[in-house]
Amino acid sequence: MFDAVATAEQSLSALSPELDVVILSGYHEFRPVERRLIERLVDELPMIALLPLHQDGRSGVDAVAEDALDVYEALDFETVELEPVDESGQAFGTITESLYRPDPDTVPAPDGLRWRELPTPEREIRFVARELRTELANGRDPDDLAVVVPGTEAYSGYIEDTFDTFDIPHVTTAASQLNRTFTGSVVHDLLNLAEPDPRAEDLTSLLANPLVDVVDTDQANAVTAAARRRDTVSVSPLLDDVDGEAAPLIEELLATLETLRTEDIEAATETLRRLLDDRFGLEAATEDYDSGAEQAVEQRAYDLVDEVLSSFESLAAVNSDLSPLALFTRAFDGVPIRVPQRAAGGHVEVMGLLDARMRSFEKVFLVGLTSGHFPVTPERPAFFEEMTDAHPRFDTGDERLRGRYLFATLLANVDELTITTPETGDDESAVVRSPVLDELQRVTGIEPEDGVDDRVGSREDLQRHVAATADRRAAVSRAGDRGDLSPEQTKRTDRGLHCADNRGTTGLSEHDGVLEPETVDEVYPPSAREPYSASRIERYVECGFKFYADEVLGIEDPDDVEVVPTPLETGSYVHDVLERFFADLQDETEDGVDLTEFDRNDLAIHLREIAVEELRVADFEYDGLFYERWKAELFAGLCDGESAPYEAGSKPHDAPEQGLFASFLDNELSRDGADRPHLFEAPFGEGLPDSDVGPFTVERPDGSTISIRGYIDRVDVSQGGEQPTLTLYDYKTGRAPYMTKTTGGTKFQLPIYLLAAAEVVDGDLFEQGSLSATYYQVRPPNDLKVPRGVESKFDSEVELRRFLNDVVPEWLGQIDEAIGNGRFHTTLLSASGANCRYCDYRRACDVRHHRKREFVDEVHKDDAAYVPLRVRDDEDIETVMSDD
Repeated sequence: MFDAVATAEQSLSALSPELDVVILSGYHEFRPVERRLIERLVDELPMIALLPLHQDGRSGVDAVAEDALDVYEALDFETVELEPVDESGQAFGTITESLYRPDPDTVPAPDGLRWRELPTPEREIRFVARELRTELANGRDPDDLAVVVPGTEAYSGYIEDTFDTFDIPHVTTAASQLNRTFTGSVVHDLLNLAEPDPRAEDLTSLLANPLVDVVDTDQANAVTAAARRRDTVSVSPLLDDVDGEAAPLIEELLATLETLRTEDIEAATETLRRLLDDRFGLEAATEDYDSGAEQAVEQRAYDLVDEVLSSFESLAAVNSDLSPLALFTRAFDGVPIRVPQRAAGGHVEVMGLLDARMRSFEKVFLVGLTSGHFPVTPERPAFFEEMTDAHPRFDTGDERLRGRYLFATLLANVDELTITTPETGDDESAVVRSPVLDELQRVTGIEPEDGVDDRVGSREDLQRHVAATADRRAAVSRAGDRGDLSPEQTKRTDRGLHCADNRGTTGLSEHDGVLEPETVDEVYPPSAREPYSASRIERYVECGFKFYADEVLGIEDPDDVEVVPTPLETGSYVHDVLERFFADLQDETEDGVDLTEFDRNDLAIHLREIAVEELRVADFEYDGLFYERWKAELFAGLCDGESAPYEAGSKPHDAPEQGLFASFLDNELSRDGADRPHLFEAPFGEGLPDSDVGPFTVERPDGSTISIRGYIDRVDVSQGGEQPTLTLYDYKTGRAPYMTKTTGGTKFQLPIYLLAAAEVVDGDLFEQGSLSATYYQVRPPNDLKVPRGVESKFDSEVELRRFLNDVVPEWLGQIDEAIGNGRFHTTLLSASGANCRYCDYRRACDVRHHRKREFVDEVHKDDAAYVPLRVRDDEDIETVMSDD
């Protein structure tokens, strides 16, 4: 464009007769084409050029402006020097005159110049936000304030979050890219979807755009969820999972976009315009979007899109080897966009240092003045430097000289300047101050003010200050009396402080998950909680508050987007497969299952058929590479001659050589002894699906009972020897717990199995046999382990049965009473023992070791609470923790 104007045959003065004078501002160096344009303008129109000079115009901070000065002198511009007239301008001008001069006289730092050093970049921005909040509260106009950030990319996130928190009206006027606006994203996503194999992420990005309403919100969310669930890159398989009206609408859109690849530039341009204007109503959407600066940015972005498309309309007759899609992609790539100046009114402007040139403000905050952000010297290959030096057209200039000049110009155009630097970066690594700051320190002797800024500037700051006050409730009450807080705010804050005080103590209070028994009878009566299951009892012992949220309040955990079956789904599936594997074999033997009577290959085929069938009817449905890997960890090595029920993928060597099912079969065949599997998923207790067994109760020593139900995963019987042996197994697709958790009163699966065994096996066998119960770890891909049973923790069968008949029923009764008495406090176990890492409520707890010991001691004094033996200090801890 510059070249077209510079070489136009028509007179510029005749072309624009309304022009009286042309003012050129903001240039301190020129490219050859820019020089020709200025020469043409000077020949035909009156012209004024503004060039800030701080020294002689050719050295020091002015070294980079020498080129512009030569151009103006060569064109016979008349030089008029303007000196600063106000006191601050003179003070800062004295500083800029001395920068990068040998042996300058020391210049005192004016009162308007400050340097503040904060611990981190985030603290920097919080300091600036508090300063701005103070200035605005004192009546300063936002238009008189600016925040200049050389490293805009590094600080943008902090600025947006912190300025919103401090309620500071601000707008970022630094140059950005078109595709970073919502309008530009629409075009960007449409062009990507026009590719031969469009990606799912571009479709979900388009549907999530606030300017787009191709489908309603529920359908858009469904498409996004399907994309995450399928874990697919391409759009095509994703559409198979999309129900309702969304699929045909998306398919129609993709078909329309094919025009951008297959038709000529004229048809492609018309198609893209029709989509943007008619299908999406993009212009109207930008007018309705938000307000103020955000709206202005989107409207400016739409204007840029319109300009780019209009430029293609003149290319209809031009031949090109590139497709319209390729031309569009090139045209829209990297288009710069700037917030219109009119949109910045009434806002604090946030800009880069280059954007601040030739701008004046009363007060400016220069943020992040480190060597990493200013001046930035790009690293280029040596051959590139030789190329740029070979011709003035390619000259890139010296970024260091340019940075010095921009810094001096900013310094001369403000009344007050506050510079901030961080002591460390985001990763806590040390940072180096900008060399420009070193020069300023050399000239003025300025030293940074350090330390943490703890002034109150936001609600968060207020809460931190109140937290450090000795009598917080009294402080809130006084604030309410003065009118600083409304009655509603005072009441709510006082309640919050009362809750915090109670939560800060080690004892139980109304804010520690404690309900009155009458309340429990209403919200969680015995009819709702009984019969118990072993897993529900263990969840309560693990954490009463989590149990309360899940079971009493019915708060469901948020559904995570999974790409493979969850641990619960995996465990249920493996249980079903192993149950059917033995149950079907038992139908053939009508007695305990002796696997040695079968051919190993036949057993493998049998196990594979059952596993495939159970997978087909499972309640879950997944696909993708991760799901194939999940199946490989189960099926690998099982019937190698048969077609595998999973895709080996491009790296089959990454799959395990032997998966869970093959490892399980080998483990069962290699087991010694006369034990024979007899029962599988044996039910006990009433109310179970597909079961008509009667109630099962555990009687306490005082005669009261607790109703329980569940399934025993597997019962093995050995009739050899003097005494029959009854062995119960609980399959675990995760890691098997230590047996000391059972004897310590935190795990109840195995003792409940043993108590229920009297109901599911022959009575004489239970009474006369030797009892055993253990976990059977079947953890994919091939981690199998059968630890020593719970009986190993007792010296004799008599001790084991006393534990089952006296101790366990008493513990179960205490748990039932604790629930009935409303004891839903947080966990008494350690953070690892209670799996706090995976809990959605972990921020409400304090599980530090010293705090936990005090809490356990206080809860132990409450007769209504259940305190597991494992966490009590008044018991024989060696007995509880032995062999752990």
